[in-house]
Amino acid sequence: MYARVTPIRFPPALRTEVVGVAQGLVSVLQQQRGYNGLNVLTDAEEGEGLIISYWETEADAEASEASFSYIGQMSMMSSFLSERLISKTYDASVHA
Repeated sequence: MYARVTPIRFPPALRTEVVGVAQGLVSVLQQQRGYNGLNVLTDAEEGEGLIISYWETEADAEASEASFSYIGQMSMMSSFLSERLISKTYDASVHA
């Protein structure tokens, strides 16, 4: 299993908006091959968090970002963020 991890930074006052857009990712990602779950972690006081999606293969993880629906959802999220989105794929060595 693989995890696609995207750090996010946002103005703390916009946490609700960021989480709302992130919730919209679920329906987008569920349509992708190899999808195996999503976690969105936020620290409202610091204005930062992580988006972690889980995939059967590394190729599935990286291909997920090419769909128009995903690009649209992440573009909406980017309007609330302080920094550019940069994702990285990891081998999920332990996932329980």
